[in-house]
Amino acid sequence: MTIPPSWSRRRFLGLVPAVSLLAACSTASPTGGGRTLRIGVAAGPSNLNPLDSGSEVTRWIAEPVMETLYDYDERVRSVPLLAAAEPAVSADGLTWTIPLKRGVTFHNGDAFTAEHVVASLDHVAAFASGSEWVVYFLGYYSGARAVDPNTVEIRLKRPYGLLRSHLTNLPITHRAFVDRKDTMMGTGPYRLERVSAGLGYSMTAHRGYHGPSPAYARLEFQIIPDGSTRAVNLRAGSVDIATELPVAALPLLAGQQGVTVHRVDAPIDILTYVKAGDPPFDDPDFRRAVAYAVDRQGVNDKVFGGAAVLGQGPIGPAERGYDPDLRVFPARPDTARARELLRGVTAPSFTLTISAGQVMEDIAQILVQSWARAGITVKLEVLQGGPWAQRWISGAYQMIMNRFSSGFTSGDANYLTLSPAQSTSVLACGYENPSVDTALERVWAIDDQDERDRLLREVNATLTEDAVMFPPVYPKMIVAQRASVSPLDPARMKISRLGTPRLRPEGNAGE
Repeated sequence: MTIPPSWSRRRFLGLVPAVSLLAACSTASPTGGGRTLRIGVAAGPSNLNPLDSGSEVTRWIAEPVMETLYDYDERVRSVPLLAAAEPAVSADGLTWTIPLKRGVTFHNGDAFTAEHVVASLDHVAAFASGSEWVVYFLGYYSGARAVDPNTVEIRLKRPYGLLRSHLTNLPITHRAFVDRKDTMMGTGPYRLERVSAGLGYSMTAHRGYHGPSPAYARLEFQIIPDGSTRAVNLRAGSVDIATELPVAALPLLAGQQGVTVHRVDAPIDILTYVKAGDPPFDDPDFRRAVAYAVDRQGVNDKVFGGAAVLGQGPIGPAERGYDPDLRVFPARPDTARARELLRGVTAPSFTLTISAGQVMEDIAQILVQSWARAGITVKLEVLQGGPWAQRWISGAYQMIMNRFSSGFTSGDANYLTLSPAQSTSVLACGYENPSVDTALERVWAIDDQDERDRLLREVNATLTEDAVMFPPVYPKMIVAQRASVSPLDPARMKISRLGTPRLRPEGNAGE
């Protein structure tokens, strides 16, 4: 076995007993020998309600339990799921009428009806709910009503072509569960059976499911915080799928028969932007100096093992509007250019606010060091998820950074991460650019995808050149699986999904 270069000998030796023990256990009782699919995840959410959060830690658990009005097909096109057909849109674009599938039940036996859709929409559109979806609905959503049990009508304040995307990503819950944060109730192929705090989540197949019967009787999501341990568990056979694997742990799986590692471009962003309306970032030259001094190659090499794509602007390679030819900033810091832009600035400094976590802290340390070489002093502020989100929403930061996946709210786009550049957004960062405001307004209003893509490319280029949003890298989604499970769907992984409801045992795994 090769020791990954970033590991200490002590760390490696500490895992050897675990490898031996797990290997012994897996020999006695191989994974997949029954009808349980086991997924290793890095963390469990403090809030289980997928109406509040689009993060993987919530939505991977919700994916088998909750369903949406529309879903993605194998070509990532939006098609009806809980909806019975395409929406009927009024001539002025302000009223959407959606017929609902009949004969669908929630896991508690209650019928799926329009009142549950209305309750879900009203929750995410209410600013007091604290849902991240409110950014999408505020200023557009006027209300919804149940025309009859099988028809819902959505009313808008102004045309909103992007609504179809949201209806393809927003889970629908039982009306009695819209405010629950400790559990979830859906119409999906699996129902949540048990929550074990800090350990994981157990699900059982929903016998009354309206679609094809799920192949597994049970799903188990196991919380395994350390990425290397997730790899070890996969290798030993105690989990069938291991998510969010660090590159440094991949040598543990190299050459392993029956194990496949997927590295996929997905809408995963290192959300990085500045408070452009306040000093020191109200000075365009200061912003550009900071952007020129970023060590993008160092972050890629030291944190992602060379597996990421070097960053430029807010839109990455898996997202609509990405331009692979956009090259504004260098891979290595251009310290001379940064110092030139800083001429006349006395004691250049700022505070970088990041979310707690090893990956984010490793990235931040590399950036702080590269900025120091350009003469910029940076104070690092590390906050847990809740306090970080409060800073983000309130705008009480100078530069802010976090890992964010937009796949579960926008599919193959990242509309939420662009919204701070719009001066009218609740997340506005103080950047003032009428052309960007106009372009983003049109991106949200129209349903012409070609024009939307063109506008997104223009916005991405402008925000890059103006050094408002400049992530160091675009990470890949790295997931590994055992051959006892059918292959993960590449199309769904490209929008951050695991597709667990569609997986099945392979070979003799179900015997």
